[in-house]
Amino acid sequence: MAFRIKHSLRFKLTMLLMIIMALTIFGSIGITLLSVKTYFVGKLKNRMINAFDEVNTIFNNDMDSDSKREALSKIVARGDITILVLDAKDGTEYTNINEKSKMLESMQALAELLEGKDENDLDELFIDGNKGYYQFNKNYDTTMNTDFYDLTGVLDDGSLIALRSSGARLNDNVKITLALYTYVGVFAIIIGCIAMFVASSFYVKPIKEMAVAAKKMAQLDFDTRVTTSHQDEIGALGASINSMSKELETTISELKTANVRLAKDIEKKNQIDEMRKEFLSHVSHELKTPIALIQGYAEGLKENISDDPESKDFYCEVIMDEADKMNSMVKKLMALNELEFGVDKIKMERFDIIELINNINQSSDILLQQNDQRLIFEHKTPLFVWGDEFMIEEVYTNYLTNAIHYAPDGGKVEVFIDEKDDLIRINVFNEGSNIPEDELEKIWIKFYKVDKARTREYGGSGIGLSIVAATMKLHGREYGAYNRDDGVVFYFELEKEHKIVEET
Repeated sequence: MAFRIKHSLRFKLTMLLMIIMALTIFGSIGITLLSVKTYFVGKLKNRMINAFDEVNTIFNNDMDSDSKREALSKIVARGDITILVLDAKDGTEYTNINEKSKMLESMQALAELLEGKDENDLDELFIDGNKGYYQFNKNYDTTMNTDFYDLTGVLDDGSLIALRSSGARLNDNVKITLALYTYVGVFAIIIGCIAMFVASSFYVKPIKEMAVAAKKMAQLDFDTRVTTSHQDEIGALGASINSMSKELETTISELKTANVRLAKDIEKKNQIDEMRKEFLSHVSHELKTPIALIQGYAEGLKENISDDPESKDFYCEVIMDEADKMNSMVKKLMALNELEFGVDKIKMERFDIIELINNINQSSDILLQQNDQRLIFEHKTPLFVWGDEFMIEEVYTNYLTNAIHYAPDGGKVEVFIDEKDDLIRINVFNEGSNIPEDELEKIWIKFYKVDKARTREYGGSGIGLSIVAATMKLHGREYGAYNRDDGVVFYFELEKEHKIVEET
């Protein structure tokens, strides 16, 4: 705590002002020490000169002795000056000193020193046009054993005058004045320090508030504001801090937004790079076998391995079949990439899902007949939904094709619809083996095949379900698959028509 106080601005400001005040007051005391005695001596000299002037006026007038003594008594009563006048006319001595006092003897001797002095040895004083002579000195009186300030001179009528004031009394006055001045100065310093310490809080408080605000800003807290009402430099500083806080908050917010956007861009770029690598890897893997077959059968035809026309037809059919599979796979890959990269934009439109299902079912009838399979779809009433009709057609076609190829010969494929709230679920079921539970989430991955040892008779590439997943994600709807005791159900959901109509 002592460390904090010692280094606080309030403490430093108070100490600085206290030092300035102390230097000012003690400097004044020092100047006073050097000049106060001269000041008091000058004031004493002026009083003596004024007394000399008044006495000179008295003796220039034609007054009797009693009147002169009374007038001198009035002059003496006004101050600490002792007066001795030796009348030049009759030698009468006028004074307020006791006849038995050593002071009288001393001043008589002082006045007698003027006798025979030349005018040039004395100062000149012109008072009301009259000429008088005097001299002012500080003397040490051996008789009295003390210092005196004496003014001796000659009046206009030739009378001798001596005025005396005690040096000890003047020194006492000087000491009292200096002591009083010192006490007042020290008291003023103490009161001034207290006043400055209290008043400094008026200026230090907003600075402390600014320090707190700056600390919070360093911790990225920009809600704090400086509330100073000063109309001076401190107020301007507070306003600048508030402005800086707002600007920093805006700038950091923009930086954070840019960082988030950059992170997403980097993540997207990484995803794209990974997808490209994965795409190339899978394509090269999937095309390796058909290319090898095409190359092998083409070389056989070229070298006339068999002259049998049936064998040649078989070779040509294999080449055409493998080329067709390659073409189909490439088209699907391109469609999937367009979906995953967001090139294709869904076009939401109203269409009858029942009509779409019936059309695709009719197109697949030849496959069902080849495998002696039954397709059950009992829903006849039109049911309008919202979605991209072309994409949904691809989804249903993939589901139905998979169901036909994985259902056993003479087996059953069933399509049924569940309605719930504002959604419908289209389900495609096929009899046959279940998909292992731990594989249900993986079948949507490109080129993933549950039956790793499957022959090429079916010709599946593992892309169809990936297209389904990408399409349904674009629509923002659920899709999936689950096992039943007698087979597997694949499903996807669409939004009923009336929900959109109500919202618009």
